[in-house]
Amino acid sequence: MRSPLVRRILIAGGLGVGTTGVLAGVLLLGPLAASILLAVVFALVWPLAAVVRHVADDAPYQSAVIVAGAAAAGVLCMPGLVRLLAWGAVGIAVALVVAGLFIVIDLATPERRERPSRQQRALERLTEAQFQEEERLIAALQCPLSIEELCGVWTETATTLAQGAGPRDRQAVAEVRRICLDEFERRNPDGFNRWIDAGAPANPSSYLLPTPGE
Repeated sequence: MRSPLVRRILIAGGLGVGTTGVLAGVLLLGPLAASILLAVVFALVWPLAAVVRHVADDAPYQSAVIVAGAAAAGVLCMPGLVRLLAWGAVGIAVALVVAGLFIVIDLATPERRERPSRQQRALERLTEAQFQEEERLIAALQCPLSIEELCGVWTETATTLAQGAGPRDRQAVAEVRRICLDEFERRNPDGFNRWIDAGAPANPSSYLLPTPGE
């Protein structure tokens, strides 16, 4: 498996050779013919790339415009590379020099962080929305619920943990339980201590709620 440095060098070198081929293609075909070729290929590839990106579950590329531009440059590059090979050692030397220049520029440029994909950004927004909803639920528990209701919440959280909650659910449950514990101790310290001494059973109501007839 190639290291990131080797991959950067190969990509930069390939771009350098491709750029040389494009310039040679322009010299071979002329500016007008080259512009027409670029426009035609771009117009053909862009709609197709946009459709593929739209219907794909996980978009294989970030921009249909970039794909169409790369395809157009690639088509123009092919006759240019053939022209370079026809020049012999001089053409190959020119391509290598330009490739080396691209490599030096790329290595001198700080590496940019990869932009998250559209699906990743949507997942991050969904996760943030869920977290905000959990915070609202936690804030609601800070309202003066009855101790009976808090006991019911504690029992429900015990069921959630027993069913195998995920990391984010466990974090929310831990915060909810912390609020319940604070309220248990504040409202009924004696019952709270008896419940803790008994090992904190899943249903604390028998320790914290008054028995019938009291």
